[in-house]
Amino acid sequence: MSELAHRLDVAWVLVAAALVLMMQVGFLLLEAGMVRSRNSINVAQKNVLDFVFGVVVFAAVGFMFAFGSSGFLPVGLDGDLFFLSKLDSWQATFFVFQVMFCGTSATIVSGAVAERMGLTAYVAGTVALSAVIYPVFAHWAWGGVLGPNQGAWLANLGFVDFAGSSVVHATGGWISLAACLVIGPRMGRFDEYGRPVRIAGHNPVLSMAGGMLLFFGWIGFNGGSTLAVTSNVGHVILNTVLAGAVGTCAGYVIGYWQDRVVLPEKTLCGMLGGLVAVTAGCHLFDGASAALIGLVGAAVSLWGNHLLETRFRVDDAVGAVGVHAFAGVAGTLGLALLAPAELLPAGGKLAQLQIQALGVGVNFLWCFGLGFLFFYGLNRIMTVRVSPEAEDVGLNVAEHASRMGVGHVEEAISGLLNGTVNLSKRLPVVAGDEAEKLTGLFNRLMDTIEDEERQKSQLQAMSRDMEEAERVTALANATFEAIVIHRDGLILDCNRQLERLTGLSSAQIIGSRFSDYLTEESREKVFSVMDDDRVSGYEIEICLPDGRRVPVEARGRDIVFRGEKVRVGCLVDLTERKEAESRIRHLAQHDPLTGLPNRGLFNERLARATGPLEGHRSTALILIDLDHFKDINDIHGHLAGDAVIREAARRLHGLIGRHDAAARLGGDEFAIILNNVVFENQLEDFCRRIVSVFAEPFDIGFGEKVSGSVSVGGALCPLHATDPEDLFACADVALYQSKNSGRNTWHVFRPGMNAEVERRREIEVELKQALDRHEFELYLQPRIDPATGSVSSHEALIRWHNPARGFVNPGDFIPVAEASGTIIPIGEWVFREACRLLSTELPGQRVSVNVSPVQFRHPGFLDALGEIVHRSGVHPDQIELEITESVLIDDDRRAQQILRSLKRMGFGVALDDFGTGYSSLSYLSRYPFDTIKLDRRFVANLGVVNSAEVIVRSIIDLGRGLGMKVVAEGVETIDEAIFLSASGCNELQGFLFGRPQPLSQVQRWCDPMLMSEMRRRLLQADADRTALANLSRRAEADNPTLPSAVSA
Repeated sequence: MSELAHRLDVAWVLVAAALVLMMQVGFLLLEAGMVRSRNSINVAQKNVLDFVFGVVVFAAVGFMFAFGSSGFLPVGLDGDLFFLSKLDSWQATFFVFQVMFCGTSATIVSGAVAERMGLTAYVAGTVALSAVIYPVFAHWAWGGVLGPNQGAWLANLGFVDFAGSSVVHATGGWISLAACLVIGPRMGRFDEYGRPVRIAGHNPVLSMAGGMLLFFGWIGFNGGSTLAVTSNVGHVILNTVLAGAVGTCAGYVIGYWQDRVVLPEKTLCGMLGGLVAVTAGCHLFDGASAALIGLVGAAVSLWGNHLLETRFRVDDAVGAVGVHAFAGVAGTLGLALLAPAELLPAGGKLAQLQIQALGVGVNFLWCFGLGFLFFYGLNRIMTVRVSPEAEDVGLNVAEHASRMGVGHVEEAISGLLNGTVNLSKRLPVVAGDEAEKLTGLFNRLMDTIEDEERQKSQLQAMSRDMEEAERVTALANATFEAIVIHRDGLILDCNRQLERLTGLSSAQIIGSRFSDYLTEESREKVFSVMDDDRVSGYEIEICLPDGRRVPVEARGRDIVFRGEKVRVGCLVDLTERKEAESRIRHLAQHDPLTGLPNRGLFNERLARATGPLEGHRSTALILIDLDHFKDINDIHGHLAGDAVIREAARRLHGLIGRHDAAARLGGDEFAIILNNVVFENQLEDFCRRIVSVFAEPFDIGFGEKVSGSVSVGGALCPLHATDPEDLFACADVALYQSKNSGRNTWHVFRPGMNAEVERRREIEVELKQALDRHEFELYLQPRIDPATGSVSSHEALIRWHNPARGFVNPGDFIPVAEASGTIIPIGEWVFREACRLLSTELPGQRVSVNVSPVQFRHPGFLDALGEIVHRSGVHPDQIELEITESVLIDDDRRAQQILRSLKRMGFGVALDDFGTGYSSLSYLSRYPFDTIKLDRRFVANLGVVNSAEVIVRSIIDLGRGLGMKVVAEGVETIDEAIFLSASGCNELQGFLFGRPQPLSQVQRWCDPMLMSEMRRRLLQADADRTALANLSRRAEADNPTLPSAVSA
């Protein structure tokens, strides 16, 4: 009895295997029908090859990896199963059944990647799936079928997948998804906005037939998985048929709801989704559960495919991912919820669901992950996707040199009607092909259409040429351009504009050669472009009969004129444009006030004069600055200043020869290039002449003249420098020497003079680092109120302690900082440090801060001050800003605006070094000063110059009269202090009361002995004046005719 049962079991499994093999035919028909006919042969070929390669590879190693004994290894390694070497009859039967499962899993990939994956790459993927990917997961899930196996860890945990919803179908589905992501969508699958475009299969009937074969074969797929003829076989087949039927109905309904039309692929998708979903638990379900899981599988497959193509732009040609992967996952998880709990290995639904979820997750990670890595790596070493040309012509022709039906002819005719086909397209005629005659007719039609289009194009071209000739004839005399028509250089016609341009009549021009009117250079240019149908213009010159040359812009092209091919040329006279360009160029390179070359043109000429081509000649560079030119502008006005500039240019131009050059570099700066200067004494003589010429007064109009002088510096090339920049620097050093020598003189560069320049450059570099290195320190010098003897405020003075130079005098680095712009951050640091001292060390006291003219003119000056006082918390009325008269000279209006803004912010403003400028008195009435600081030179002259006391007393009275405080600087003797105090000076500052010192050493009060002596001598002076006044009154009483001593 047991032998009979064994034989019946073997017979049933083999019959089931035959039914599963029939599914291969079903997949072939379904996928071949769902693709376009030009690819159907390729799809069928892939179905055949994936099965046979799968059989060979699974027999070699896959069966061993899946069902061999593994021990602690993750795969089976059993020598008896290697290449099926030692199988008994039952194992052989089991292999036949399992190899069909492996073939099914491989076939799933074929449809997903249809129409764009190459055959060789696909076969390689089949080998990888059959050898490793499928067998390894099958081992984890089913490895204990032939006997207990430690490596079947999912099965040992209780994972249930009866006939392979996950092991077979989801494995193929996830590998399909990986392959689709690597190769991308088919051409035309998505429009320019990313919306999916349906590509219908060429034969839905074939697909439906394949679907029915799959339905039929699924009876063996699920029924044979019992591996024995048991009473449960009928139950399994019943659930399979019921789930497939419900899934088909669901596919019909959901597909119609989605598209409002019944698409064949949607019905098939529902059928297969239901069959895949029931496969995992068909041995456990009852009828209702089987129907429900079929419905779920259909819905998941349809909505899953919809999501993939609309959201993720995944092109799955037959919907394999949704049907096999998504529905397989739904069935594997669903059995835990729908099967009776007592039949589940875990003993409960939730526990079983956790195990099923683990299996599903491992299946995805293993199959999708390894599949993606495989196809991605394969794509790096070979072409996985076919070329666009092969995809366009179809894989039937590209990979098999075969055609099927007349689809390629229909497609070509459709392209012709839509206007998308090239008229040169011809279809290959294959003898014996069923489309041979139709292909030949299409090619003849294309020949006819192409001939007609060619004739039509020729007629249109002739018509355009005739129209163009007529337009040329009609418009030639209406245009502003000169027009000439010639054939091979022989002039056939022209218009009146050409007659005016050449001064010849048309009778004289027609019949002559066009080259007769061209210069030699222009003739070569015209001949070089004659063969080019150029429309863009190019410049040439034409020769007139009187010998003059006229620049013109020429354009030309070939036309048909009076029935023959000729060339028409258009000539535009550029004489006026060239003259305008010359004027513009002159204006751009010359100073408009003087007509001299400006700095740009001067630099070009200097570069040429010192260049290698002029190396055999000696050249001199002379720089000239007008002395005190700003004073002339301020006192006499800008019109007078312009007159001085023009006269200076005239005098310089009169000194130079025709090979030399003079230029105005800007403002009051001029320069001269002298050529052929061999000796230094020649340069010295010329500099002396410049100084002498400029000693003459300047006539500024209205009968008024002003005296003038210049500072001159010169350098010689190549004696002093060969590079234009270096030569300019040498001359600038000499000019600097002249200015330091009191102006109105000249100097020629001598070696060693540039030491000062180098020193300034070094200081400039070091200044930029000094702030970051914290090398600056703020010193304070007290200002004394003589009435009380107390320190009323301090002046903040910057000091620089350079590590290499030691203490650097402010007179040395401040001018460099102003010239380089470094004074801006340095000035902000001084102001910030003064605010810090006021907020921490000197609360409630006042500090005066010097403002550089460069800092004052900077656009961010006011904002910087406002931000610093805001952050420090210091009130602006504790700070007095000292500015010099030079700030006010350059821009009077802007200076007033800035000073008023400072006053509105609350700062005090002092005019520093008062009395040293030319217009100081006018400044006092126009600007809102709070304080005037009497320059130290007036104080130093007290007791030395007779008029000094009168001048100082007048300035103090003037300041007090205008309501301004007066501060005297440079007070060094007690006599000076007593005089200034007696004259009404508000504050005194100088070495007598304290030198500038760091904060730690600064004086907070005045020397009591000094103040006591000052008060004693002031009282004595008052007593002397009182006694003198009394004596004078008595003398007047005794002798009224005597003059008053007081008045004297």
